[in-house]
Amino acid sequence: MKGMVVRRLLALLVFISFAACSRPPAAKRYELQGRVVAVDSGARELTIAHKDIPGYMEAMTMPYTVSDKDSWVLKSIAPGDQIHATLVLGGRAELQDITFTRSSEPVTDGNPALRIPQPGDEVPDVALVNQNGKTIHFQQFRGKPLLLTFIYTRCPFPDYCPRMTRQFAEVDRQLRANPALDSKTHLLSISFDPQHDRPKVLREYGFQSLGSRQPSVFDHWEFAVPPAAQLAKMTNFFGLTYTADGEVLNHSLSTAVIGPDGRTFSWYHGNEWQASDLVKDVAEAIRSGS
Repeated sequence: MKGMVVRRLLALLVFISFAACSRPPAAKRYELQGRVVAVDSGARELTIAHKDIPGYMEAMTMPYTVSDKDSWVLKSIAPGDQIHATLVLGGRAELQDITFTRSSEPVTDGNPALRIPQPGDEVPDVALVNQNGKTIHFQQFRGKPLLLTFIYTRCPFPDYCPRMTRQFAEVDRQLRANPALDSKTHLLSISFDPQHDRPKVLREYGFQSLGSRQPSVFDHWEFAVPPAAQLAKMTNFFGLTYTADGEVLNHSLSTAVIGPDGRTFSWYHGNEWQASDLVKDVAEAIRSGS
């Protein structure tokens, strides 16, 4: 009998130990304060230009998922509003305990360089170096819509750069299926990692993204990077923010359609846009420019 009791106690201790080891780690919680840049109710997402989050990241603009219990704010909150929330990092990252106040001031995170691209904004003529080591300029694409998105080739986050590249591949496919649009458009994936993403790296990344090693694949879709000295000018204009954490760049997302007149036609801040959205924008940009 005594031996049976001992065995049961041992089994209970093993069970308790296993339960403790298998318990998921406690979620981390951080205070987040900033201004709302964009609201995407369908994706249950807020893009926020926030202040430094001590112990987690520097001030930047990022999209964040709103928790189920706080989803009510999506019907009331608007760009420009001041927001205070708890960023919870557990099984997923989400905002909880959200409060906000109305504001009529311009969207900013305290950085006067932060801006949100607006339709009609004239795009500055930034010089870039493409996958072939050739210098190209935004100016040279005037006369046709230019579709651009921002990536860096080492990005480890599936819903960020890899997703932007997959969606651009679908845009490229849809445009090529329509000769009338294909000949009048150009795609450009721009890296914001000039230290690593040199022409040789971009070329290999482009071959993999396009599924072909024929040099002609770059006739319609190029991959390029600005010199370090031009980087801030370009990213500031397109509302792109990022901060380095070792080799990883924590960053926002920015995708735009530039009209034939060299002005911003449309801009997308997150990753919920569809290839068909950009193709539709291209058709409208061509019609409005004709």
